[in-house]
Amino acid sequence: MSRANLRWRFKQLLRKPYHFWKVRTLTSPSLHYPPAALDFTEFDTWEAFQKSQADLARSFQERTALEDAMATDTSKPVEYAGQCGVCCRDTTFHCDWSISYDLPDGGKRPVWRERLVCDCGISNRLRGSLHFMLDRCGLNADSSVYLTEQTTPFFNLLKSEFESVVGSEYLADGTKPGQTNANGLRHEDITALTFEDDQFDILGCFEVLEHVPDYKAALAEMFRVLKPGGHLVATFPFRLDLEDTLMRARIDEQGEIEHILEPEYHGDPLSDQGVLCFYHFGWDILDALRSAGFSKATCGFFWSKDMGYLGAGSSLFHAVK
Repeated sequence: MSRANLRWRFKQLLRKPYHFWKVRTLTSPSLHYPPAALDFTEFDTWEAFQKSQADLARSFQERTALEDAMATDTSKPVEYAGQCGVCCRDTTFHCDWSISYDLPDGGKRPVWRERLVCDCGISNRLRGSLHFMLDRCGLNADSSVYLTEQTTPFFNLLKSEFESVVGSEYLADGTKPGQTNANGLRHEDITALTFEDDQFDILGCFEVLEHVPDYKAALAEMFRVLKPGGHLVATFPFRLDLEDTLMRARIDEQGEIEHILEPEYHGDPLSDQGVLCFYHFGWDILDALRSAGFSKATCGFFWSKDMGYLGAGSSLFHAVK
């Protein structure tokens, strides 16, 4: 069945009660259109967020209390039944304790954002991002998509489902920009992309921007390669309590790394050494997106226990050219 037909069937079935989805799902090899609209609350400025902060705080507290009640035994993974918002199948969600937060009372809290996975193997954060692309960005079989990753299960999933998906990594093996190495990996520097202007409908940039010293140049390049009306969907470390971005490190006039705060390294699929984090972004990233040329820029929060989107305050950024 074509993606266009799946979309038509989805619109028809939305007229049915929600329980209809519990007994019948769309048939496709692996990826389906989401069964329901994504619960997504978004803001376009720090001031708009501040006005709603009291209501959001109550919502976050209620959600966190529910999550903490689910995760009381650190000796075993958290497991519960739900329905994946991407593959639209009844599933069991799993969250291990390989990374966790220490709480003031001596307890621990799992990192739901990264470690809560569906049986399909995709994490909470990326399932929510893909759900958003399908639900809000019109991702379909005809979409041209660029992901700033190529060695991940997420890239493999999209590449298997959508024909016009391009991925890349930042390689340090001498491969020229825009070329591929012996392993078939394409090298791109997101501050100087080799793609043509107005090439892509959707650009996904997940947990990359914080590792780019000149992130504003990267935003300008992502704007350039998107088509008019194209969508940027991004995630990165974000401090919702900060109006201004926190700089952790920078490149000095001699081209050397200067650490402003204690170095923080994140996982790197291409290296066991990890990759340095230069920024924890604040709300001014929305101004940076608009300065890059985007007509719309928002920060949003998504959450759904049933669809495995836990982690109160999980954020996603969306910009439209």
